[in-house]
Amino acid sequence: MMTEEERNRTLLFVAIQVFFLLVSPLAGGFQYKVWSMLDSAILVVSLGLTGLVFVLDKKRARDTVFKAAMVCYILGVLDISLNILLSGWVGWGNP
Repeated sequence: MMTEEERNRTLLFVAIQVFFLLVSPLAGGFQYKVWSMLDSAILVVSLGLTGLVFVLDKKRARDTVFKAAMVCYILGVLDISLNILLSGWVGWGNP
C-alpha cells in the first residue's frame, strides 16, 4: 500500500510532468519537427511510468519505476533545453 507521503510526492511529480508536456511543443521553436516530437515522446513515457507507481504493490518496484520515470523526465527536459538552444542559435543566425 502506498503511504500518503509517497502518493503526494508522486502526484506532484505528475503535475510537473504535465506542465512540461504542455510547454514542450512551444519550447521547440518549430525548427526541428522530429526533435520537437522526441521530447514530447520522452515525457509521455515518463508519465506512463509514473502511472505505474499507483498500481504496483511492492515498495521496491514502485521506487524502481519512479526512478526510471525521473530519468526519462530529466532526459526529456534536457532535450527541450537543447532544442531551445539550437532553435535560438539558428534563429539568431538569420537576421
